[in-house]
Amino acid sequence: MKYEVTVHGTTRLVDVDQRKDGKFVVSFDGATHVVDLTHPTPEAFQMLIDGASWEAGAVATEGGWLVDVMSLTTDVQVVDPRRKALRLASGTHGGTINAQMPGRVVRVMAKVGDVVTKGQPLLVVEAMKMENEIKTPVDGNVAEVLVVEGQAVETGSKLVRIG
Repeated sequence: MKYEVTVHGTTRLVDVDQRKDGKFVVSFDGATHVVDLTHPTPEAFQMLIDGASWEAGAVATEGGWLVDVMSLTTDVQVVDPRRKALRLASGTHGGTINAQMPGRVVRVMAKVGDVVTKGQPLLVVEAMKMENEIKTPVDGNVAEVLVVEGQAVETGSKLVRIG
């Protein structure tokens, strides 16, 4: 799974894969690390990173996480670029919301004639084993729902038309 991670204004693409033994392989800036992670409390993490022991605290904030390692607290933003693309549904052309990646429609909340406001969820698409709400980027009326639950969609597939 790829994430955009921003620390101190610098954004890096970080690749995280979980191995069968439960450990994680984390790659960024050309380096790869093996991480064995435990989560004893909601805010505490204990990690073995390439054999070195680390403890960290993390508290969710509106914009990301406050992470504390060795008494140094840092604001960290983590974004899954695929979820970001799906959530923003930026593929709006002429009032039509398009799929930003292939997936399967798991829930349709909008019906023709519904009055919707910007940011309102219209449907849920499962992509890469994650459920993603597709929200309307504009206020308007649902003119057409172009998919049904269970339907597979490809990148660019038309999902909903807002009038």
